[in-house]
This record gives sequence, structure tokens and C-alpha cells, in this order.
Amino acid sequence: MHGRLVVISQDNHFLMHATASLTDFITTHRVAAKQPNADIRSRWSTRILARRLHLQGRAGAEIYLRDYGRGISAAKVISLAVMAEAHACTSPEEVAGCVSMAAEFWAKAYTLTTGDVPTRQLVADQPPAHVLPEDHPQRSSPMPTRAPVIDGLPSHLQPGSITTMQAIDAIHDRDDYIDNDAFIGQPKVDGNRMVVLATAQVVYYQSRSTALMASPDHLLDVAFAQVAAQRGTLILDGERVFIDVSTGEHRTGSQAAQANADLGFPTALVICQFAVFKALYADGLDLTHRSERVRIEAAESLVSAVCQLLTGAQRMQITLVPTAYTTTQKRELCAKQLAEGREGEVWIRASTGYLGGKRHDGAMVRTKFLCATNVVVTGLTPTTVAGRAFGAIEVAEELPDGSYRAVGAVGTGFSQVDARDLAHRVAAGRVVITVRHQGRTENGQLWHARFVRIVSP
Repeated sequence: MHGRLVVISQDNHFLMHATASLTDFITTHRVAAKQPNADIRSRWSTRILARRLHLQGRAGAEIYLRDYGRGISAAKVISLAVMAEAHACTSPEEVAGCVSMAAEFWAKAYTLTTGDVPTRQLVADQPPAHVLPEDHPQRSSPMPTRAPVIDGLPSHLQPGSITTMQAIDAIHDRDDYIDNDAFIGQPKVDGNRMVVLATAQVVYYQSRSTALMASPDHLLDVAFAQVAAQRGTLILDGERVFIDVSTGEHRTGSQAAQANADLGFPTALVICQFAVFKALYADGLDLTHRSERVRIEAAESLVSAVCQLLTGAQRMQITLVPTAYTTTQKRELCAKQLAEGREGEVWIRASTGYLGGKRHDGAMVRTKFLCATNVVVTGLTPTTVAGRAFGAIEVAEELPDGSYRAVGAVGTGFSQVDARDLAHRVAAGRVVITVRHQGRTENGQLWHARFVRIVSP
């Protein structure tokens, strides 16, 4: 019995202790709870909100656990309870369902942790902290900070609640998407995902992880607010990138500044650019249930309006990511990406709706240009995994003067037979291998390198 209470009797003594245990469990874990991570927010958006389970209260939680909860951890269930409690503040009509759903998630987490099964009435008596009276003793256990709410927007498009649609690696060749009229293409942008939600009064920026971000530039805030005042609330999905003097794309401003210095322009201005893929909300309409083509077309006029307001601004730009519709346009897109040393392309089924998270239905995929490079093995990292000869292959490129420059480590692509052969050869002397990778990082390291074969000796 140590560490857990099993309610096996209607005796009041046991019920009182069960109540206290459940209350303590919920209170303790509310205090310790962190902001739900991107995985939990994605589950909430794509599984609960999409199926409207949050409106079914306890039954919705039971359905979720039945359909997605096999082997689920207590930590994830606690995060779902916290998510449900936070969502209860988005609109009055959702409060009852979300509070009841949270109660069922708390009960499940309690059972997973202690082995006890609290009665339904005991669970229902544990309201979330944010709906308790101000003088209630549990008010000392506040919920994590919640995102703001924009009136008129559906719950899945509120700031901090948008799960962005993401591509997965294509299983077909690039030509299959070029020749398929059902797909349209866009260049893969090398930046950080950013969603902009703008009203006439305030502008919010959200990352792919659903965290709210600081504004990239006050100029952008003003421009978005002015367009929203004319057109109504708007939401744009895109990528924030930093551009160097050669139009190269970078994830951070410091990387772009270093590139400028390397190009011989150390004092050149770094440009912050918002590259827009599509609109998710425009002219009072939720576009997530419409086609990709509609979302892209809706973004065109919004981006144009913001761009006009930014005319003359040197440090801040907004642009619409070009879309290739025809076979000719798609071939030109691929040729341009290859010629400019870009990563690749994104292919989207033109008729698809906007479903957050990685699309495993093939509606949104990416193709990449891979480089093959011969490198010298400089070491093999140790491993604690039984049966493995080493962890990863440390490699370097040979410079014209005969010296070596480290370019990273390769941890995939080789079988155990390859690994044993490689370890034997490295012990005997110099070994050159071929690796395939997606280009170089900002400091010259191989990006996503994979072992292909041993070249010599």
C-alpha cells in the first residue's frame, strides 16, 4: 500500500484519503506543468479540435484515449489536461466541455501514475485553477501563461494554437511531381517558420512550435495593422529569412552578416524578409478547409498591400513565395533551385485542405538536391550500443596544401558489416569514403550527411 491508495470500500475514511490524493496530484502537477510542447499542441489541433472532441467533455477524452492512447505516458496525459484547461478560456461555449475533458485526463494521469481509479464524482470536484474563485486556496497554483484570444477567429486559428502544415520527404522522383497536374510547386525556403496574425489593434507572430515570437520589425507591425484595418483580421503562413548581399538565405541575422563579411561587404545591411506561402484567414473566411490554390491566391493581394506600405524600407521586406503551376513552370523552378544551390522544392496537392503537422498522406512533400563528396575519415566516435563497432564517422576534407579541415560526423547509411570493415581499415591507415549530403551549413559543415561507400584504400 505504500505510495498508493486503492479505493476498495465505501468507507468514508478511504474516500477522504482518495480525494486528498487526487487533489494533491492535480495541484502538484499544475504547479510543475510546463507550457505544452509542439507535439502536444499538434495532437490537440489535429486530433481533438479537428474532431471537436473538446466539446464532448469527458466522453471526448475517453474517445481520444481509446483511439490514440495505447501506451500513452502519464506526462503526455497531464499535458493534455493542462491544454484542455487552457483552452477552456477561448470561448464561453467551450468551457464546460474543456473542463470536463481535463477532469477525465487528470483521472487517467492519476491512474497511470498511482494505479488507483478515482470515482467520477471525485474527479469532477477538481476544477481547473483559472475557473476557481479568487479567494480559493488553489488559486496559488496558476496555469501556464495562455496565448491571447482574437474575437471572431475559430479556436484552431487563435495565436499559439496554429499547427502549421509540414512536408515530409518525397517517396517519388522529382519528375513525378513535375508531370503531375494535381501538384503545384514552391521553392523550399531556408529560414524559420513564422505565422502572422494581424488585427487593426495588434499583430502576433507565432513559430512552428506554436510559441509566440517577438516582432521581427516594428515596420512590419505597422504595415500589417493598417492592412487589417482595411481588410479585417488576416493570417499569413510563411518563413522568416535573412538575406545577404548575394540574395543568399540564412536562418539568423548573424549568419547573414557573416556571409556579407565573407563576400567582402562587412558593413552591408542585412535584410529581414517574410516569405509568405499562403493565407489561412482572409476577408472574414477560414481558409484551412479550402484548397491550397485558394489559400495562395488569397495571400497575393494581402502581400501586395503590405509590400506597398513597406516601399522604401531597407531592412524589412515581405514577398510572396512563387508558385509553379504548369509543367514548364515547375521545370523552371527546379532548374533555378539547382543553379542557385538551394535545398530543393516543396510539392503540394492543389486541392488539399490545410491539416497541421506532417502530412503522411502524400499531399505535401519535399524533394532535395543531394551532393556526393569524398572525405577523409579522421576518427570513429565511441558507442555504448552492444554490437556496434562505433557511433559515428568523423570526417574532413583535404585542402590543396595537404592539411585537413573537419566537416562533421556521419552517423547513418552504413550497415554493421560496413562498420566492422571500416573500423578495420581505419585502424590500418588512411581511409576515404563517399558521403551524400544536402549541402553545407553556414560554417562549412556537411548537412545531413549519409555514408555511401568506401573509396580507398
